Amino acid sequence: MDTFSRDEVEFLKQAGLFAWKERLTQRIKSALEALYDALAIRITPEVLLAPEEMDWTRWQIVRGERFGDRPYAYLDFPQHFSRETKFTYRSMFWWGEGLFFAMILEGSLLERYRTNLEASYAALADRELALSLCETPWEWHVTGPSVLPIRTDTRDAVIAAIRTRTQLKLQRAVSLDRLSGPDAIVREGLNAFEDLMPVVTRTGS
Repeated sequence: MDTFSRDEVEFLKQAGLFAWKERLTQRIKSALEALYDALAIRITPEVLLAPEEMDWTRWQIVRGERFGDRPYAYLDFPQHFSRETKFTYRSMFWWGEGLFFAMILEGSLLERYRTNLEASYAALADRELALSLCETPWEWHVTGPSVLPIRTDTRDAVIAAIRTRTQLKLQRAVSLDRLSGPDAIVREGLNAFEDLMPVVTRTGS
Protein backbone atom coordinates (compact mmCIF):
# COMPACT_ATOMS: atom_id res chain seq x y z
CA MET A 1 0.00 0.00 0.00
CA ASP A 2 3.04 2.32 0.22
CA THR A 3 3.54 2.32 -3.56
CA PHE A 4 2.37 5.48 -5.34
CA SER A 5 1.41 5.74 -8.97
CA ARG A 6 3.24 8.20 -11.23
CA ASP A 7 0.16 10.46 -11.27
CA GLU A 8 -0.02 10.39 -7.47
CA VAL A 9 3.66 11.30 -7.16
CA GLU A 10 3.21 14.22 -9.56
CA PHE A 11 0.26 15.43 -7.53
CA LEU A 12 2.24 15.20 -4.29
CA LYS A 13 4.80 17.56 -5.80
CA GLN A 14 2.23 20.34 -6.23
CA ALA A 15 3.01 22.31 -3.06
CA GLY A 16 1.75 25.45 -4.75
CA LEU A 17 -1.81 24.12 -4.53
CA PHE A 18 -1.81 24.81 -0.81
CA ALA A 19 -0.73 28.41 -1.27
CA TRP A 20 -3.55 28.89 -3.78
CA LYS A 21 -6.05 27.25 -1.43
CA GLU A 22 -5.06 29.39 1.54
CA ARG A 23 -5.14 32.58 -0.51
CA LEU A 24 -8.60 31.79 -1.87
CA THR A 25 -9.88 30.73 1.54
CA GLN A 26 -8.78 34.05 3.04
CA ARG A 27 -10.60 35.89 0.24
CA ILE A 28 -13.75 33.88 0.94
CA LYS A 29 -13.48 34.73 4.65
CA SER A 30 -13.09 38.43 3.77
CA ALA A 31 -16.15 38.20 1.52
CA LEU A 32 -18.19 36.65 4.34
CA GLU A 33 -17.06 39.46 6.67
CA ALA A 34 -18.20 41.98 4.05
CA LEU A 35 -21.53 40.17 3.82
CA TYR A 36 -21.94 40.47 7.59
CA ASP A 37 -21.30 44.22 7.36
CA ALA A 38 -23.85 44.55 4.56
CA LEU A 39 -26.49 42.53 6.39
CA ALA A 40 -25.93 44.35 9.68
CA ILE A 41 -26.82 47.75 8.23
CA ARG A 42 -29.90 46.41 6.43
CA ILE A 43 -31.51 44.40 9.20
CA THR A 44 -34.23 46.07 11.27
CA PRO A 45 -34.85 43.77 14.25
CA GLU A 46 -38.26 45.29 14.97
CA VAL A 47 -39.72 44.04 11.69
CA LEU A 48 -38.42 40.48 11.97
CA LEU A 49 -40.35 37.66 13.58
CA ALA A 50 -37.49 36.47 15.77
CA PRO A 51 -37.23 34.95 19.27
CA GLU A 52 -37.55 37.50 22.08
CA GLU A 53 -34.17 36.46 23.47
CA MET A 54 -32.44 37.13 20.13
CA ASP A 55 -29.05 38.86 20.47
CA TRP A 56 -28.59 40.85 17.26
CA THR A 57 -24.92 41.49 18.02
CA ARG A 58 -24.01 37.80 17.79
CA TRP A 59 -22.40 36.45 14.64
CA GLN A 60 -19.64 34.06 13.68
CA ILE A 61 -17.54 32.89 10.76
CA VAL A 62 -16.42 29.27 10.86
CA ARG A 63 -14.02 27.52 8.51
CA GLY A 64 -13.12 23.87 8.37
CA GLU A 65 -11.47 21.26 6.21
CA ARG A 66 -13.70 18.21 6.16
CA PHE A 67 -17.36 18.59 5.31
CA GLY A 68 -17.99 15.82 2.82
CA ASP A 69 -14.17 15.57 2.63
CA ARG A 70 -13.92 19.15 1.34
CA PRO A 71 -13.11 22.52 2.94
CA TYR A 72 -15.88 24.95 3.84
CA ALA A 73 -16.52 28.30 5.45
CA TYR A 74 -19.74 29.87 6.66
CA LEU A 75 -21.21 32.98 8.23
CA ASP A 76 -24.07 32.78 10.72
CA PHE A 77 -25.90 36.12 11.00
CA PRO A 78 -28.46 36.70 12.31
CA GLN A 79 -27.67 33.92 14.73
CA HIS A 80 -29.67 32.32 17.51
CA PHE A 81 -29.29 28.72 18.64
CA SER A 82 -30.77 27.02 21.67
CA ARG A 83 -31.93 23.49 22.38
CA GLU A 84 -35.47 24.23 21.18
CA THR A 85 -35.17 27.38 19.07
CA LYS A 86 -33.27 28.37 15.94
CA PHE A 87 -33.35 31.60 13.97
CA THR A 88 -30.28 31.72 11.78
CA TYR A 89 -29.27 32.88 8.33
CA ARG A 90 -26.31 30.79 7.20
CA SER A 91 -24.14 31.77 4.23
CA MET A 92 -21.91 28.83 3.36
CA PHE A 93 -19.13 28.28 0.84
CA TRP A 94 -18.44 24.61 0.17
CA TRP A 95 -15.36 23.90 -1.89
CA GLY A 96 -16.17 22.18 -5.18
CA GLU A 97 -19.93 22.30 -4.55
CA GLY A 98 -21.17 25.87 -4.41
CA LEU A 99 -22.58 28.62 -2.24
CA PHE A 100 -25.57 28.05 0.01
CA PHE A 101 -27.73 30.67 1.67
CA ALA A 102 -30.28 29.31 4.11
CA MET A 103 -32.76 30.52 6.70
CA ILE A 104 -32.97 27.95 9.49
CA LEU A 105 -36.07 28.21 11.70
CA GLU A 106 -37.28 26.18 14.64
CA GLY A 107 -39.22 26.75 17.84
CA SER A 108 -42.42 28.31 19.14
CA LEU A 109 -42.76 30.67 16.17
CA LEU A 110 -42.71 27.87 13.61
CA GLU A 111 -46.45 28.00 12.93
CA ARG A 112 -46.22 31.71 12.13
CA TYR A 113 -43.35 31.04 9.74
CA ARG A 114 -45.50 28.42 8.03
CA THR A 115 -48.37 30.90 7.75
CA ASN A 116 -46.08 33.55 6.30
CA LEU A 117 -44.62 31.14 3.78
CA GLU A 118 -48.04 30.03 2.59
CA ALA A 119 -49.33 33.61 2.38
CA SER A 120 -46.28 34.84 0.45
CA TYR A 121 -45.81 31.76 -1.73
CA ALA A 122 -46.35 33.62 -5.00
CA ALA A 123 -43.51 36.02 -4.11
CA LEU A 124 -41.16 33.17 -3.16
CA ALA A 125 -41.89 30.86 -6.08
CA ASP A 126 -39.59 30.52 -9.08
CA ARG A 127 -36.71 32.42 -7.44
CA GLU A 128 -34.25 29.50 -7.10
CA LEU A 129 -35.36 28.82 -3.53
CA ALA A 130 -35.96 25.36 -2.08
CA LEU A 131 -37.19 23.63 1.06
CA SER A 132 -34.74 21.16 2.56
CA LEU A 133 -36.32 17.83 3.46
CA CYS A 134 -33.27 16.56 5.35
CA GLU A 135 -33.73 15.31 8.89
CA THR A 136 -31.39 18.00 10.21
CA PRO A 137 -30.57 21.50 8.92
CA TRP A 138 -26.85 20.69 8.82
CA GLU A 139 -26.97 18.70 5.59
CA TRP A 140 -26.44 20.50 2.27
CA HIS A 141 -27.56 19.34 -1.14
CA VAL A 142 -27.98 21.20 -4.41
CA THR A 143 -30.48 18.75 -5.89
CA GLY A 144 -31.96 15.36 -5.14
CA PRO A 145 -34.90 13.91 -3.21
CA SER A 146 -34.03 15.93 -0.08
CA VAL A 147 -34.42 19.27 -1.93
CA LEU A 148 -37.93 20.42 -2.83
CA PRO A 149 -37.83 23.42 -5.19
CA ILE A 150 -40.20 26.27 -4.34
CA ARG A 151 -41.90 26.79 -7.69
CA THR A 152 -45.35 27.68 -8.87
CA ASP A 153 -45.97 24.07 -9.89
CA THR A 154 -44.76 22.60 -6.56
CA ARG A 155 -46.95 24.71 -4.26
CA ASP A 156 -49.11 21.84 -2.99
CA ALA A 157 -46.07 19.67 -2.24
CA VAL A 158 -44.24 22.48 -0.42
CA ILE A 159 -47.27 23.45 1.69
CA ALA A 160 -47.89 19.83 2.61
CA ALA A 161 -44.22 19.37 3.56
CA ILE A 162 -43.95 22.44 5.79
CA ARG A 163 -47.04 21.43 7.75
CA THR A 164 -45.36 18.27 9.01
CA ARG A 165 -41.83 19.52 9.60
CA THR A 166 -40.49 20.38 13.06
CA GLN A 167 -37.99 22.83 11.56
CA LEU A 168 -37.77 24.80 8.34
CA LYS A 169 -34.68 25.26 6.24
CA LEU A 170 -35.26 27.45 3.21
CA GLN A 171 -32.25 27.68 0.98
CA ARG A 172 -30.76 28.85 -2.28
CA ALA A 173 -27.82 27.05 -3.89
CA VAL A 174 -25.60 29.18 -6.12
CA SER A 175 -23.16 27.75 -8.64
CA LEU A 176 -19.50 28.61 -8.17
CA ASP A 177 -19.55 29.89 -11.75
CA ARG A 178 -21.37 32.95 -10.38
CA LEU A 179 -18.38 33.85 -8.20
CA SER A 180 -16.64 35.55 -11.11
CA GLY A 181 -18.67 38.76 -10.79
CA PRO A 182 -17.65 41.63 -8.48
CA ASP A 183 -18.66 41.23 -4.81
CA ALA A 184 -20.46 38.03 -5.78
CA ILE A 185 -20.78 36.50 -2.30
CA VAL A 186 -22.12 39.73 -0.81
CA ARG A 187 -24.53 40.27 -3.70
CA GLU A 188 -25.84 36.71 -3.69
CA GLY A 189 -26.13 36.64 0.10
CA LEU A 190 -28.10 39.88 0.23
CA ASN A 191 -30.37 38.81 -2.61
CA ALA A 192 -31.21 35.50 -0.94
CA PHE A 193 -31.86 37.18 2.40
CA GLU A 194 -34.20 39.73 0.81
CA ASP A 195 -36.06 36.98 -1.06
CA LEU A 196 -36.57 35.04 2.20
CA MET A 197 -37.68 38.07 4.20
CA PRO A 198 -41.45 37.49 3.72
CA VAL A 199 -41.21 34.30 5.76
CA VAL A 200 -39.65 36.02 8.79
CA THR A 201 -41.33 39.44 8.66
CA ARG A 202 -43.89 40.41 11.28
CA THR A 203 -47.42 40.97 10.07
CA GLY A 204 -50.31 42.79 11.62
CA SER A 205 -51.68 39.64 13.17
